[in-house]
Amino acid sequence: MTPAVLADLVRSAVVRVLGDRGLDTGAVPSEVAVTRPRDRGRGDYATAVALRAAGPAGVPPRLLAHWLADELLGHPAVAAAEVAGAGYVNVELTAETRADAVRRAIEAPAPPAPRLTLPATVRTTTGDLPFADLVAAAGADAARFAALSDVTVDVGVLRGRTEENPFHVVVYVHAMLSALLRNGEDLGVVPTTVDVHLLDHPDEVDLVRTVAEFPDAVTGPPARTVRYLRRLADQAWEFTEQHRVLPQGDAQPRREHDALLALCAAARRVLATGLGQLGITAPQRL
Repeated sequence: MTPAVLADLVRSAVVRVLGDRGLDTGAVPSEVAVTRPRDRGRGDYATAVALRAAGPAGVPPRLLAHWLADELLGHPAVAAAEVAGAGYVNVELTAETRADAVRRAIEAPAPPAPRLTLPATVRTTTGDLPFADLVAAAGADAARFAALSDVTVDVGVLRGRTEENPFHVVVYVHAMLSALLRNGEDLGVVPTTVDVHLLDHPDEVDLVRTVAEFPDAVTGPPARTVRYLRRLADQAWEFTEQHRVLPQGDAQPRREHDALLALCAAARRVLATGLGQLGITAPQRL
């Protein structure tokens, strides 16, 4: 379930609880936001829609939040819904719903790549630079990534293969995940999504949440796609450094290894799709 789908679900639930009580459903905003909680232990997403709708509907925010939480608990994709603070609702999705996000990332066809207009000049730390000159200095793909990011570019950083270079990090992580999949194949680990529901470590769940933003996060403005790819690459890199995805030494592959490798396969696919949306081919090796 993508955040956009969850937002529609939340909005429909608020409309229902108000309508069932004879209250004004017009109090519900046309667009409802769901965001990731700062504390990842408080669920997958949070919404403040009860705070926004309570006043126009003429009910206390926490009361409306409790109605909303009870209504959401009746949906099969929702494992928990709790009221927090003045009227926030934290929502935790079921393990199977999170697993569906991984399956979708691996199996869904890539959205068609849009026609993007590249700027004639790019804002750099030393002033505006013609795009063609940036290509000459850093390479076509790096220049394209930087030009579409809508940030001030440090050309010296963009040319380097360092962690300070966002483009290098994104393509490096894609290549690293590709290598991990090749190594997994050699060890007999199959990135099947059958056991993805076994992923319940907070870091695993957090990476699934980021993957679940696909495809919405890569089909909007290019700068938003760049920001998402940077966030996903940073998270996937840290994840593979902190967790042993593949069996070590003489250890035999287990179902958990299959699930972990499937999560890495999903992250790799999303990175490749996102780069494709920017007109950049994702490298299998660096």
